[in-house]
Amino acid sequence: MTNLYPASPGIKDPAVFQPTAAFRLQIVKVIGFILLFFLLYAIVLLTAIALGAAFITAGIALTGYYPNIFTFIAGPALIILGGLTLFFLVRFLFYRRPPVNPYRALIDADHHPRLFDFISKLVKETRIRFPEKVFVVPEVNVSVFYNSSFFNLLWPARMNLEIGLGLVNSVNISEFKMILAQEFAHFSRRSMKLGSYVYVLNKVLYNMLYENDSWNDLAIRWSSNGSLPGFFAHVTTMLVNSIQFLLRKLYRLINRQYLELSREMEFQADMLAVSLAGTAAAISGGRRVEMGTYCLDHCMHKLSELETSGQQFRNIFDTHRAVINYYARQNCLDTDTAGLPVIPDSYFHSFLKSRVQLREQWTSHPTREDREQRYVAAGISCEQATSSAWQLFNNPELLQVQSTRQVYDVLSPGFMGETITPAEFVAELTHRHRLYEYPAAFHDYYDNRAFTAINTEDERALSATAVTNMAQLYHPDIVWRIRSFYRDKQDVETLHAIAIGQFQTRTFEFDGQPQRASDARELARKLAGHVATEQDWLQQHDQQAYLYHYQRALAKGPDTVRLLTTQYQHILMHQEFANRLNDQVVRVIHAISQVFNVGHDTLPLLGPWMEELRAECWRFRRLLHEVTASPGYTSCLSPELYDKVQRFAAQDCIFMQDQVPDYAALQELHDIISSVMEQYNNSNVLLRKSFLEFLLTMEPEA
Repeated sequence: MTNLYPASPGIKDPAVFQPTAAFRLQIVKVIGFILLFFLLYAIVLLTAIALGAAFITAGIALTGYYPNIFTFIAGPALIILGGLTLFFLVRFLFYRRPPVNPYRALIDADHHPRLFDFISKLVKETRIRFPEKVFVVPEVNVSVFYNSSFFNLLWPARMNLEIGLGLVNSVNISEFKMILAQEFAHFSRRSMKLGSYVYVLNKVLYNMLYENDSWNDLAIRWSSNGSLPGFFAHVTTMLVNSIQFLLRKLYRLINRQYLELSREMEFQADMLAVSLAGTAAAISGGRRVEMGTYCLDHCMHKLSELETSGQQFRNIFDTHRAVINYYARQNCLDTDTAGLPVIPDSYFHSFLKSRVQLREQWTSHPTREDREQRYVAAGISCEQATSSAWQLFNNPELLQVQSTRQVYDVLSPGFMGETITPAEFVAELTHRHRLYEYPAAFHDYYDNRAFTAINTEDERALSATAVTNMAQLYHPDIVWRIRSFYRDKQDVETLHAIAIGQFQTRTFEFDGQPQRASDARELARKLAGHVATEQDWLQQHDQQAYLYHYQRALAKGPDTVRLLTTQYQHILMHQEFANRLNDQVVRVIHAISQVFNVGHDTLPLLGPWMEELRAECWRFRRLLHEVTASPGYTSCLSPELYDKVQRFAAQDCIFMQDQVPDYAALQELHDIISSVMEQYNNSNVLLRKSFLEFLLTMEPEA
């Protein structure tokens, strides 16, 4: 068998794997809280068992010692109450939560010996147990999971490994080793020791208290029953809910300590992984995973659109790789011998991240930048295995096709469409990109935003204003400032959401610094002041840009000036209508969602929502009349959609048949409003593009 396992450089200094004193202290604190949890758990469990046993004993004794009609009613009632108390308590505390992922496909060593040999060697180096089962999924990740249950509080569960084929599609062998080692390191006896136990235990506790689906479903089903047993079930679920409330309160203390610990645990896992794969693989692997995730998400989001047109992927991973290559070309990135993009530091200079960061439930994951600083500081060099990670699999083409078919079996059972090749998919992607791409000379100045309303009739002000040149107007630094303005504007909304409790979080990060939720209101106020200043600046700069082009039009003559002002006013008119249309579409979709959220047992409550939907539908129809009746609007819709709109406009807004929602009519309404909004917004993009191309015709030739 060919050895595809890259040699590990290792770290000779054993102190690298030794956690700091602060890290060990944090682990001790978390374990102390966990022991306190176990103590409360035992007290509550014994108390509830004693209470249930007391009910049963009292019921039996009452019936036996005082036999009369009243005790024959009260005795069995107490027995039932005690039995249900014990039953619901056992179902809650001794739960089992099997992880579910419909896309998983089991693989074995007989079919993929090279992969299992690779995993076996990595397992030895990270000092963990070999996974019980290995699965593949159509994702860009590697994860370890297990059947979480009460008994995992006492001893660890046997883990299973899940390998994303999208990840295999995005990295080379050394990078695959690095990413797999990062996941294994969380359970490693080599670097984590007690930390790995805390890592697993925290997840088990969270699953029991917050994701105990079998208990929640059972409690709702029994307590909603109007019978006598349903009444007893309601009483006992109230008791168990009280127990759950107490345990959740204590868990929050555990989790608060765990969050302080988790970031360092991530760094410990990273250090073990980089010691096995080297700095180069750690940096390039993380970057390629980000790009691979974005590209596979794009492919997945296109599945329903392709299905509508009767098309499907035979092998979504071939298309995924084609999209990665297309994205690399769009960003002027080189590729290596395996065809994977080489992602330098300069690639990230064009990205603007939110200043407000909310952390995940489980861990305060370090950012890519934080991790890369650690990797560079480690400075571990070793020979890289740059071949595609697919070399670890036998017959990868078959595995990819099977996984693709599994995606369709889950999302669109029985669907069989015409196959679209990766080249055809990328060609359509390229065409769409070119169709809506603004001229490069403007450096994205007008991308993803509306044109500013300017008084194009004030000729004296327009002709009297001094303006600058186009290169200064649309300099990349100006564009970066605009993007920062919109980023900050969004961050103000996020901070407001934190301040009013819309986002349930105790802490967040602002500009990389930890903040309490109580600080959000003041930060929002200060940032809103800055946003208001930047908004004034942008309005002035937009006006200056228009004045510059007006001066160019004056040099061409009055006909050019007339064409400039007419086109700009036309764009503003369409923008205003698009805002009204989009707002109305949002209201209709909200009304439709309320109808779909009403269950069969609450259909009598549907009347007010249907009336609201009917009213919003008529308002939408009035907007449709403007689209279909005004010459300036009709070209925004394709002939096919125009015919659908005409047929829809001839119908009444009735979505009930025999007191039952007409779901087919509701779906048709949703499809029409979504299509109208999309095509109208796209037509506005093309209108702006045409205007910008016209502006370039007035520029002097170089």
